Formats: sequence, structure tokens, C-alpha cells
Amino acid sequence: MLTNEPVDCAFPDIDLLTRHTKVEEDGILTGPKASEVTTFCERTEYYLKVRAAVHEQYKPANVYQHLLADRMAECIWRAERYASFETTALNLQIQRQWDHTNQLVAKPTPGLHGWQGFLTMDDAQRKALHEALKLEERYWRRHRALAAELRLIQRLHPN
Repeated sequence: MLTNEPVDCAFPDIDLLTRHTKVEEDGILTGPKASEVTTFCERTEYYLKVRAAVHEQYKPANVYQHLLADRMAECIWRAERYASFETTALNLQIQRQWDHTNQLVAKPTPGLHGWQGFLTMDDAQRKALHEALKLEERYWRRHRALAAELRLIQRLHPN
């Protein structure tokens, strides 16, 4: 026999989430305070703007759609964070090699400065940068998959 009653799980307020289609803004699983996506040195208001933009774009109508929209916002946020890591790491290395590159070439282009900075990284730095780029790509693929799933659910079950 099918029932609408929630099954036992680790979240004590899951029945609140499963019995109501309107999502509470400060719920355990959803809402701006639901997960700590931002670090202590990041600006939470920027993340909240990304989250609001995703919700505005997809207009989630039920709990599951809200969860998918929140996951997409997290993916976007994390992908941007890794892009920032890449830029910061390369900027630091370029600054270290600036004078050396200027001595090698009379009027070096920004691309040449970047290439020289990359070449002078040690193996561990290059590997870390490469891993960050791969992680960023995985987050973008995950974001696209979540967006496709959300669009499909909205198309199959319009509210």
C-alpha cells in the first residue's frame, strides 16, 4: 500500500519538507542557511545572489525542484571558486617572474608573461593547478546535468 507518510531518515524535519510543497527558506536541506557553501573569507551575499538568480531562472515549484536549483547554485559557486584559484595561482607566479620575463623579451605580451609563469611552476604547483581545472570542469558538467534534470521534471510535472 502506498502512503504519503515520510520514511525514517537522518533529518528530523524531513516530514516538514515532504508534506508541504512550499519550501521553508531556512529549512535544514533548503534555503540560504541550509549549507555552508561559502568559506569564512568569501562574501555570502554574492552566493545568495547566484542562488536567487538560479531560482529566478528555473522557478522551482516543489521541494525536489528547490533542492535541484540549490545544487545548481552550489555548482556555479564552486566552479567560479576554482576559476579564481587558477587565476590567483597564475598571477602569483607571473608576479614572481615579471622582471625575468621582461629581461628575456623586450616588450613581452600578457600571454608571454602567463606562459613564462606557468613554465616556471614546479611540478607540484602545475599538478595542483591542473587538478583544480579538472575539478572545475566536473562541477560545470554536474551543473549541466542538474539543469537538464530540473527542466525535464518541470516539463513532465508542470505545477
